[in-house]
Amino acid sequence: MNLAPFIADLLDRSDDLIPANTDQVAARTLLLEELSLEYPDLSPPQRSQIVSSVLAQLAADDRFGWEFCGDISKDELAAEDAD
Repeated sequence: MNLAPFIADLLDRSDDLIPANTDQVAARTLLLEELSLEYPDLSPPQRSQIVSSVLAQLAADDRFGWEFCGDISKDELAAEDAD
């Protein structure tokens, strides 16, 4: 079975399905739930493969981003480096 249409469908709807600032674990759960509802005839391994592909693409597009402490654009030396 060609899974590309399912992957494309979830990617197209990912902004609606996955709220902003959602981590990958929560996103995986949301996508698996959506597949179960929309495409109940897919087997669990097919669903897993689709979700893995969608998450990989979203991660490549920096959907999940990085969390930083402080202002990364600020050029500030740490106290021990200021000597």
